[in-house]
Amino acid sequence: MNDADLIEAVVKQTGISERDATAALQAFTETIKQTVAAGESVSLPDFGFFRKHSFPSHLQSDPSSSYPTRAWPVFHPLPEFGNALSQIHELQRSPTGGQLYDVSSVEAVYQHALKLTGKSLDEAVQLPEELRSHKSRGQLGNLVEEFYFGIRQNSDHRPDFPNLGLELKTTGVLETSGGAYKAKERLVLSMINFETIVAEQWDSSSLLEKTKLMLVLFYLYDSDIPVWRRKFILEPLLFEIPNEDIDIIRRDWEFIQQKVKDGMAHELSEGDTFYLGACRKGSGGTKEPLRTQPNSDVPAKARAFSFKNSYLSKIIAQHVLTTSQAGKAIPLAESRLGVSGTVTFAEATALRFHPYIGMSIADISVALDFHKNDKNQKGFHRNLANRILSAGSGAVQELQKADIELKTIRLKESGKPREAMSFPGFKFNEIIHQEWEDSNFFEKLERKFLFVIFRTDENGVETLDKVAYWNMPYEDRLQAQAVWEETRRRVNIDASNLPKATENRVAHVRPKGRNKADTLPTPQGTRVTKQCFWLNQSYIHEVVKGL
Repeated sequence: MNDADLIEAVVKQTGISERDATAALQAFTETIKQTVAAGESVSLPDFGFFRKHSFPSHLQSDPSSSYPTRAWPVFHPLPEFGNALSQIHELQRSPTGGQLYDVSSVEAVYQHALKLTGKSLDEAVQLPEELRSHKSRGQLGNLVEEFYFGIRQNSDHRPDFPNLGLELKTTGVLETSGGAYKAKERLVLSMINFETIVAEQWDSSSLLEKTKLMLVLFYLYDSDIPVWRRKFILEPLLFEIPNEDIDIIRRDWEFIQQKVKDGMAHELSEGDTFYLGACRKGSGGTKEPLRTQPNSDVPAKARAFSFKNSYLSKIIAQHVLTTSQAGKAIPLAESRLGVSGTVTFAEATALRFHPYIGMSIADISVALDFHKNDKNQKGFHRNLANRILSAGSGAVQELQKADIELKTIRLKESGKPREAMSFPGFKFNEIIHQEWEDSNFFEKLERKFLFVIFRTDENGVETLDKVAYWNMPYEDRLQAQAVWEETRRRVNIDASNLPKATENRVAHVRPKGRNKADTLPTPQGTRVTKQCFWLNQSYIHEVVKGL
C-alpha cells in the first residue's frame, strides 16, 4: 500500500474528502518527523511508538575509537499491535475497504452475513462508482462474495471458506400473491467436470465437499432494479443436506456420473434425476463452446450440478418456518412417499399404486371414498391418481421436491392414447427472440414425469393399467428442438402456418385457446388463435408401449 492507497482507504473509512485525507496524512507524518527529530518519542495507544536512535556510522572493533554517530528514527510496535498481526489470518476484508470481519468460525461468518438482512449490497458496502453507473453488472452472488466477503472469483474446487468447509451461495426468491416466498430459480452448486467425475467416489467427491455445509443468502428478485439494490429479505441459512435427502442426492450424483462414464455427457438432462440436477450452464445457441468428454468423441454442452427449483423452494419454506418470518412460509406437504436409502422413487411409487392396478375407476373411487362431482368432471383421473399417491393426506413431499409432473394418459381398447399431450402455450412475438435452451418447451422437456396410465378394456370399463417415471430421451429431444426451431422460423413469416403432426415423429403445434376469439398478436401485425406445443398421439403410444 502506497500513500495514494492509504489516502483512498482513509476516505472510504471516514467519509471525508480526498483533499482533507491528504492534508491529514501529511500533517500526521510531518508532526512525527519533527517530534522525533527533536529527540522526543511519539506514542500511539495499541499501536506503537516512534523514537530517535543513535548508532555509530561504521562498524568498529575498537570501542574507544571516536567515529561519528548517526541518528535514525525507529518504530517499536506495542504488544497489542503484534497480537493483531499474529491473528490477521483469521480476519478478512472486502477489497472496497469494508470492516474486517472474523473468519475463524462458521458462527462468526454467519454473524457477518446476518448484517446483510434487510439491506441491499450498496447499503452494506461502498461499491465502485463504475459498478453503480450500470443497471446490472455481474451476478449478485459474485458481487456479494467480492465486495462484502472479500472473496475474489477463482476456479478453486474447494468451499469458499476452505478452513471452515463452508460454501457461500446467494439466490433469489419471489414473493407469491399470498405473500409467501419461493425460489426464483435452481441453485447452481458447481460445474460438472466431465474429465474428473468419472474417477470420483461420492463420499470424497468435490460436490459433496462443496455442499456439506452452505451459507445461503436470499434476496428478493426484482427485474426492474439493479442487482446491487435488491434487498436481502430473509435471514441467511446454514444448510446441511438433510438425512432424509442425502441418499436420493447420492443416487442422482451416481446416475450423472454413470452417464458421463458411458460417454453420454451430451445426453444429460435435468429429467434424469430427482433432487440434484445436471442443469445447462452455457450461453446457448449454435455458437456455444462445447466441452470434451471421456469415452466419447461427441462434444457436450456445459452442465452444472444444481438443486432443482422445487427442492430449493422446500428448503426456503422450511427455513422461513423457523425464523421470525414464519407467516411468509408456503405450507409444507404432510404426506411422504417413503423414498429412502433402500427404496427408490420407482419402488416407493409402485408400492403405493400396486393395490389398485387392474381395478376399475369405479372400484378405486369406492375404495378411496373419492367420487366425481358430476359425470363430466374435468381432471378427475389426475385427482384420483394424486389421492392414491398421497394416501389422502395432501401433496407428497418427495414429488414436490423433485418437481415431478404427473400426467394421466387414457388409452383406448386398442392401446392407443385418446389424445395428444399438450404443453403450455407460447407468444408469437416472444418466441422469435428466444433460443431453444431459454424456451418454456425446453424447460418442460428437461423435467421428469410420472405417467399414470388408464386403459379401457373390451367391455368398455376403464381400469388403472400401470404407472412409470419417464423423461424424454436425447434423440427425441433433438426432434422436439427441430419442431421448436421450425416454429420460430415460420412465426417470422406466417404465424398461421405452423408445424403439423405429420411433419415430425415427436411433436407439433396446434391451437389451445378457449375459443377462436382467444388470440395473440403476430409479427405480421395480425392476430392468430393461441397455440401450444403438443407431443404427437402416435409418439405417446410409442412411449407407453416401451414403459
